[in-house]
Amino acid sequence: MKGILVIADGLGGRPTDVCGKTCLEAASTPVLDELARRGAVGLVDPIGPGVRPGSDTAHLSLLGYDPRKIYTGRGVFECLGIGMDVREGDVCFRANFATVETRDEGFVVTDRRAGRIESGQGELAEALNRIELESVPGMSFEFRASTQHRGALLLRGEGLSRYVTENDPHKTDRQALRFAALPGHEKEAGRTASALNELVERGHEALSRHPVNVERIRDGKLPANFVLARGAADCPRIPSVESIYDVRGAVIAGGALYRGVALACGMTSIDVPGATGGLDTDLRAKAAAAVKALESFDFVFVHVKGTDNAGHDQDAEAKTAFIERIDRELFGSLLEAIDEEKTHLAFTGDHTTPIDFGDHTVEPVPVLFAGPNVCTDDCATFGERVAGRGGLGRWSGRVLPMLLGYCNWAPKFGS
Repeated sequence: MKGILVIADGLGGRPTDVCGKTCLEAASTPVLDELARRGAVGLVDPIGPGVRPGSDTAHLSLLGYDPRKIYTGRGVFECLGIGMDVREGDVCFRANFATVETRDEGFVVTDRRAGRIESGQGELAEALNRIELESVPGMSFEFRASTQHRGALLLRGEGLSRYVTENDPHKTDRQALRFAALPGHEKEAGRTASALNELVERGHEALSRHPVNVERIRDGKLPANFVLARGAADCPRIPSVESIYDVRGAVIAGGALYRGVALACGMTSIDVPGATGGLDTDLRAKAAAAVKALESFDFVFVHVKGTDNAGHDQDAEAKTAFIERIDRELFGSLLEAIDEEKTHLAFTGDHTTPIDFGDHTVEPVPVLFAGPNVCTDDCATFGERVAGRGGLGRWSGRVLPMLLGYCNWAPKFGS
């Protein structure tokens, strides 16, 4: 048996999205509807009823882990996802370039994404990495850029702590915050906060005079002259999927976070040209890569991000259109290529991102299983309200373990 798990980030919606329907309900999805007729549907709370999930914690839960026990923060997954060498004792951050102005009150953030900077990020990262920290002897760091304004920051040295605040005010025209130790962790975290404050201050000096930003200002673009960092985390101890189920898994994801979560769970990352992690991602290429990967792996986790991007942008038309592309280009391509007598498919989201709210909410998301071992129910379409009547009912997390169970790989609990 083989398995393919597809998670569409922010898939779920509310009936206020499109004329009394969610974006999923409004979309034309003939392939998913056919899979619903062949399989079974239900609702899954990514973490638990009433819990508003983050993307990182939701994915851990859907992959079969209890985030309450193993989650240390988002930063480590960002670092792993862009290929950084994370070691025990390191402290990792989700980071990004931003634009600030220097005013009397300090650094004031005018754009948290530096105009979604499109080029020169690597050169700016090199300039940051040439800084030598003086306030905390023996401490080193690495900043690595990923896509657009995004990046990751890793601190290495003795006596570091993840128990620090962030410097991102999360709104524009607000002063960038100073890093500080969280209460009860002043000794070790104070040292970490001092290093971070020195880094961003000296980083601002280096970035402001960098030729990339000089050219951006000349061209009327926002300079990427500051680093915002959040999601402090140290290295979690996560048993691999292979150690639990004795199967090998691969991940195909354009976004560093999702690739990083899967890597932390012991999966192998497969790079796919055109997998951007955005609305322009090549879904057919992802499908082809997933089918190819099944020649070497037992299951493949495929992540798509565009649904969430459109949800955060509060763009119902774009979200609906992207769901239709998932149906046509991803699942249509998968069904043309897989051996349906030996392959089980699972499809769900990691959270709901309604158009009116533009952020994650607590509602459950629809889930679909199809394959030779799945008992069918009476549902003939795929959407939130239909899934609520589905034969699978409603449960929390653990979608990957259920998929692996259909493939006869689940370990027995008890004798």
